[in-house]
Amino acid sequence: MNKNIFVACDVSSQKEILELLTKIYSEISGIKIGLQYITQNSLENIRELSKFEKPIFYDGKFFDIKNTLVESIKSLKNLNISYATVHLMNGIDSLKAANEVANKINVKLLGVSVLTSFNNADLIQLGFKDNLDQQVLRLIKIADEAKLHGVICSPMEIKMIKKIAPNLKCFTPGIRQNKDKDDQKRTMNAKQALEAGSDCLIIGRPITKGDPKKNIQEILSSLK
Repeated sequence: MNKNIFVACDVSSQKEILELLTKIYSEISGIKIGLQYITQNSLENIRELSKFEKPIFYDGKFFDIKNTLVESIKSLKNLNISYATVHLMNGIDSLKAANEVANKINVKLLGVSVLTSFNNADLIQLGFKDNLDQQVLRLIKIADEAKLHGVICSPMEIKMIKKIAPNLKCFTPGIRQNKDKDDQKRTMNAKQALEAGSDCLIIGRPITKGDPKKNIQEILSSLK
């Protein structure tokens, strides 16, 4: 079974992230850095993470006008990152332009569909007419047309996505090993997500909360 696991390093300081990765780098496939870390650390600190020799996933969730989106992707050059996220609601023209730039700097773009902390009620509150599956489907078609490398989706939508866009890689947050969902609403455990067809699991608190070494080993054991 595929065991691609990116640890979501939702920490603030370089000291915290280095201590975390030192404990578990041999058990993980990659490193995901998000807004909590990105906004409080330098470019030099990000580049330092390369010493663990794992692909780095820059989860900036870029969402802006076309010119700003493209220039933001350009700014990732020389950060030694492998992946970066953009919201699919940027639209097809902006995504195509961003992807063209990303390809030139060897960064693979992943499109964010609907956050795993959302459910149908949240979409209604925001004024969307489509339900979750319809909205994800609409956005996945855009990602496929823009020829992005992959998408960020809940594990509950993987089978639908693979059916309509088999070339897109599915990176899946919303992995929970027990009933404690935190602020997530659309979840599966690691084994269920991989069996559904996930190409890469993105796991944060189930690894980082408590003893990271023990937690990641328990997750890996559950996949046997």
